[in-house]
Amino acid sequence: MLEFEGSIRLVDLLPFIEEKLSAGIWRSDAAGQMLWSHGLYELLGLDPRTTTPSYAEIQRRIHPDDRDLTRGSGEPMINRSLLDGEFRIIRPNGALRWSYSQTEVLLDTSGKPECVLGVVVDITDERNLLESLKADAERYSALAQMAGGLLWIGSPDGRVTGLPNGRQPPEDRQFEEWMDLLHDEERESVLKEWAASVETGRPYNVEHQLRQPDGAYRWYRCRAVPLRDLDGVVREWLGICIDMHDEKLSARHVAASRLTGMQMRAARGMLNWSVKELAERTGISFAVIRRLEQYNDTPPMPDALMGILRDTFSDAGIEFLYPLVGKPGVRPR
Repeated sequence: MLEFEGSIRLVDLLPFIEEKLSAGIWRSDAAGQMLWSHGLYELLGLDPRTTTPSYAEIQRRIHPDDRDLTRGSGEPMINRSLLDGEFRIIRPNGALRWSYSQTEVLLDTSGKPECVLGVVVDITDERNLLESLKADAERYSALAQMAGGLLWIGSPDGRVTGLPNGRQPPEDRQFEEWMDLLHDEERESVLKEWAASVETGRPYNVEHQLRQPDGAYRWYRCRAVPLRDLDGVVREWLGICIDMHDEKLSARHVAASRLTGMQMRAARGMLNWSVKELAERTGISFAVIRRLEQYNDTPPMPDALMGILRDTFSDAGIEFLYPLVGKPGVRPR
């Protein structure tokens, strides 16, 4: 180290450091007289031939929202530093740059403050990256909220390690806690699917039930994708569980619902079909259709016959509705 210090001069080293780090250095004595390095002029966008170094000049370049208004520019800089931390610089051409400053009070041989030495570094690129990451995180959270899902993070070996929009699981219950919430009848198959995804790195997509705080079970659609490093190795898993309980029950209800005579009459009316035309399109006799439409509720008919009627109306753009509450309905799709 001593050999290195003896082989290079400060006058050569300082410009190199300032250029590579986009930095500048300043010094202020007890009377408030300042000296700036060439790098600081560059950072502030000022011409050293026309600018006199001063604290007031630096303050003028700091964004109004970032200025320290608790002290006047006439106070000696040596008392305390007002340039520590992050602030924005507005250059004469209007360009906005983020800066980070650190200062140190230097003492004389008697232990009294002699001057303040400061370094200012341009951190615009780092701030822009931080803002970009922050925006991505906000989008990520908003998407999860819109989806109504619970986000989770998993380790490469399949342990649930974090819940970004929920409570964090205890360290000793990370994976086991998730397992305990699975329904007994589904636990084996769900864990088998998850283990296969962890082993192969393929996306995970499974529907299963999770126990709620009140002991009841609700259906969730759980998906996860692996996040890989530059070598293609799985770094972690990002997953989301979306509540689909009502959707699941509705689908089951629709599947179990049967066509009513009232729905048939309404659907035929929407399409402006006569009974004869419906009979021709379905291959069902005129008399059978007449008999089925006499019912307001579900008429007795074979499943095959009901399937033909459903498909014919569906192909023509009709959708049959079976709400959990209320009467069956019909609407154009």
